[in-house]
Amino acid sequence: MKQVLLIEDEFIIAKDIKLLLEKENNTTVQIARNYEEAQLRYRANEFDVILCDINLNEDKDGIDIITEFKKTKTLPVVFLTAYDSPDIVNRAKKTMPFAYLLKPFNELQLKVTIDLAYLNYKKESDSIVENTDYTKQLEELTKREKEILVVLASGKTSKETGEYLNISSHTVEKHKKNIKKKLGMNTVGELVRFAMKSNLYEVS
Repeated sequence: MKQVLLIEDEFIIAKDIKLLLEKENNTTVQIARNYEEAQLRYRANEFDVILCDINLNEDKDGIDIITEFKKTKTLPVVFLTAYDSPDIVNRAKKTMPFAYLLKPFNELQLKVTIDLAYLNYKKESDSIVENTDYTKQLEELTKREKEILVVLASGKTSKETGEYLNISSHTVEKHKKNIKKKLGMNTVGELVRFAMKSNLYEVS
């Protein structure tokens, strides 16, 4: 079960993102609309991923909040922003976020980025060492095959993966067959281990 902390001051946007992510049975989202709420929720819960808007229309912005958080614990952070000025980007980079999404972003981009952030966090927390041979094998996969691999690795069935990516389960099965053939693997378990030990950052 992925626990996501969403820091977003715009109520409608926050609700839309929460509904979008919680359509998946394995994700729960808690919303914080400002610095104080973010601090309270962060201290009271164990989160896997932080989704944080940069502009919160108050003295402390999202970058300030994440800078504070990182003094106690490092979690994968995905920044959301409508601005891409060099100053903002450079400030955000200092917190070493997992990703930086410009608004408006599409549904698939958001969901896959969060899944990648979660897999990366699990890989580090479980001390799984990246296999460079696996990473080289990624070059054999198409972007869609990588997306399917990420979603399958998050624990979804072929049917759930199809619904997640807005494709049929039959299409998912065809892609799974191609992925297994390209990677020389026979089971979903092998694919999950492959996903955990390889670098899937380029999917997003």
